Amino acid sequence: MDFRASYDNRDIRREMRKRKKAGKLLNATTSFFNAWFSYICIFITALLFAIFYLHTFFYFLLALLLCLPVISYNLTAYVFKKLKLSILFSPGACGRGGKCELKVNINNPTFLPVSCFEITVRSESLFYGGQSPVTHSLQLKAHDDNALCFPVSFDKYGVYQAEITGIKAFDYLHLFSVKRDVGLNTTLTVMPETEPKDTQLDVLETEGFDEFTDNDRRGSHSSNVTDICEYIPGDRLSRIHWKLTEKLDKLIVKENEATSSNEFTVLLELYQPSREECSKAYIESGGTDDSSYHTLDRALEEAWSVSLMLLEAGEQFNFTFYNTAGDFSYSRIACRDDLVDAFNRAYYTPCYDTKDLALSVYNAAGLNKGTLIHVG
Repeated sequence: MDFRASYDNRDIRREMRKRKKAGKLLNATTSFFNAWFSYICIFITALLFAIFYLHTFFYFLLALLLCLPVISYNLTAYVFKKLKLSILFSPGACGRGGKCELKVNINNPTFLPVSCFEITVRSESLFYGGQSPVTHSLQLKAHDDNALCFPVSFDKYGVYQAEITGIKAFDYLHLFSVKRDVGLNTTLTVMPETEPKDTQLDVLETEGFDEFTDNDRRGSHSSNVTDICEYIPGDRLSRIHWKLTEKLDKLIVKENEATSSNEFTVLLELYQPSREECSKAYIESGGTDDSSYHTLDRALEEAWSVSLMLLEAGEQFNFTFYNTAGDFSYSRIACRDDLVDAFNRAYYTPCYDTKDLALSVYNAAGLNKGTLIHVG
């Protein structure tokens, strides 16, 4: 098992093998030694015939053989310059466990085909890494879109990126090649789809909200009840004054004076055990427990769910994670869109294999103000 290569599945391997088999015949002809050896042998043969027979035809053949490499190279360079490339995931959105296609298209608008064209594609998960660049060989039709399609499955949350790193074309005689770096890429983000849990988040009840709350400043404490009023839809249940509710036989909520701040902070651990640790745990369990492979996924699901619970409770809060470069990234979360943006930023941060690294740095830096919700 290998959580690093989210593109490394049976469908992809089968497609890669097909491409390699189809390209073997093309690659066999692209050896410069073979091409130049054949060309030189033909040229010497024509030269000998021209010397011994002194016939116009052989002089014409010699001139043609001298011109052909130049013509072949320039025509290939012309077509190569006109090529238009694109790469995308289709569809552009996918959930964990879902499948889509990686589509690479090479548009050749010219009237000339390309006998042997090579394109190098690299794919990776920004959390877990990915495959080494893979080169595919094909022929390009004239005035046509030449497409490569690969099935892709996603078994992890995160950002997935596919990139065309370089292209190369061989001339019609396979004596020369033209190439260039491309750097054209596409990304697809797989977000958690978990919903808030049905149970009440304990921290909302334990951090002072059972006896008092502030209706103006979310997450703050006060021991001074300044007013009471009748419950209206949208008021938090923790603000209900249960004794008065029982006496008056209707729901009464408390209005409190803001005297202290209790900011909520969700700290996400981007912790994922190394492949070696995961493999060891999997072997020790007799191949029955692969939970270590999904450590980071579980943390992401939990952080997503807890954050939605805070939003549903009417709380604005800080969302943070640790970057191994040595600092924390903070986002103020007031709505679901803010949460999506925060997760996207986290996806571009390398994960680490040290358990509770973010929490230890957070505490050591003295940042533990307000209420910390540690997820990891």
